Amino acid sequence: MTGIAHLTWTHDNITIVYTHPLMTWALLAPYLTQIEVIVLADAILRASSGSMTVANISRFLDGADAFPGRRKCIDALVFLDAVTDSTMECRCTLVMLRHGLPQPVKHWKILIPELAHEATVDIAYPKQRVIIEYDGDAHRRDKRQYRWDERKRQALRAMGYTVIVVFADDILTSQGRRRFAQRVAKALDTTCRNRPHPKFRALLADDRAETARQRQRRYRARERRKGRRV
Repeated sequence: MTGIAHLTWTHDNITIVYTHPLMTWALLAPYLTQIEVIVLADAILRASSGSMTVANISRFLDGADAFPGRRKCIDALVFLDAVTDSTMECRCTLVMLRHGLPQPVKHWKILIPELAHEATVDIAYPKQRVIIEYDGDAHRRDKRQYRWDERKRQALRAMGYTVIVVFADDILTSQGRRRFAQRVAKALDTTCRNRPHPKFRALLADDRAETARQRQRRYRARERRKGRRV
């Protein structure tokens, strides 16, 4: 791949040359799932603090020669409409889209009169008055943050909003992801489906790859039972 310069970092007269974040992303793409390619792109945009945009990524891909994993990188672009605050928030959104739920609003701002404060929530469906907040372990270690989050959620519920709090095991296991999507679907009064909207069909790629791997494992097991080398 060409067209994007390496970067350098110097400290104590030692200079380190390293690949540009987008080059690193592209090099890793063949070894990552589609979900991980999306999550990594989201993290790169977040770390750039606004100096890098989806347009920059699109131009990089347009100018790059063919490389393994390029399709995954291109398919990731549609999911980068708004950068999340964490990889887990990004995963929350992807779980909902994977199960056919509508695209939510990220970083939605809402005035809470009870607290005299304009709060920003992680993910929301404003018209349906549904809010989703990811609660990581760090939230509970910081007592002030924990108390604020609880007051905010109590106030939002008092205002008539459904607030769904998500934990790591809701996202990192297949059963947890399914239950989480069902909770959101119920709050939205809609159906939790097994397929995403056509716009987000790239989210099916990982399932197809896993199905192919399982089929290959079964084939090899059958051949070994027959005494054949595979």
